[in-house]
Amino acid sequence: MTPTGTSRRRLTRAAGAWLAIAGYARTANALMAGLPPDSPAARVEPNTLDSPWSGVVAVVVAGGTYSGVLVHRRFVLTAAHVAAGHATPDVRVQVNAGEASRVLAATAVHVHPRYAGFTKPFAFWDAALVELAEPVPEVVPVPERYTGPLLPGTELTFVGYGASGFGDQSASVPADPAVKRTGRNRAERFVALDETPLLFLYDFDGPGPDTNAMGSPTLGNAVETSAAGGDSGAPVFIVRGNYRALAGLLTFVADLNNPGVRHSTFGASGGGVLLGPLREWMDGVVGR
Repeated sequence: MTPTGTSRRRLTRAAGAWLAIAGYARTANALMAGLPPDSPAARVEPNTLDSPWSGVVAVVVAGGTYSGVLVHRRFVLTAAHVAAGHATPDVRVQVNAGEASRVLAATAVHVHPRYAGFTKPFAFWDAALVELAEPVPEVVPVPERYTGPLLPGTELTFVGYGASGFGDQSASVPADPAVKRTGRNRAERFVALDETPLLFLYDFDGPGPDTNAMGSPTLGNAVETSAAGGDSGAPVFIVRGNYRALAGLLTFVADLNNPGVRHSTFGASGGGVLLGPLREWMDGVVGR
């Protein structure tokens, strides 16, 4: 069952079916590892300035660790449910980029005007821009953006500061604003509203066929990943050789097509918002 391309009315019926199949989709947490010899430590990305992911930042809200990404020297994109409703003194951004590392205060949180909270079974428009008190140093790269369509099966790279653990056990290593991890998965399906795809879905394939919830084969034990606590707002990239572009955000985990499986374990699933539908709103805020 794929809601992509449905009308609003048909999507409403489809969403009800997803809810019956999947239960309540929860906010996203951490980037998971596979089975040994893979490990949470093997997924860690060094906090160096020359890392391809130095523009990926930690968003710390009321002491909790989440993820985000630079879209401008004064703005960080993250999930709306991470920062919505918090006073700016409770929000800070930690840049981990070698000698350019620093912690920056927030002056405003701009929540997407159509975000209506974490509604069942999916939260649409789950995006916010954190405005920084000072610009990020020029040496830290702001990722290029990709706002075009994605095809089912497109390989995606996830980068976040969330918790981690082995895929058969769920998260066991806590989120840390100084530790980012990477992994990859595929955009398996899409959820549309008024004919426009707004969300992407993925599954976390393990070593056995019973963990393949949506169809595409695994990318491998040391590669395939899922979000788990603290990866809410983690950026999703398309990578083609030296080309890297921001394409979306991780915002939830679920048990789509495999009801009852523990979130962030083999056979579970998740998803997030696509960047394309956010473009007009982002340009309006950043271009002020």
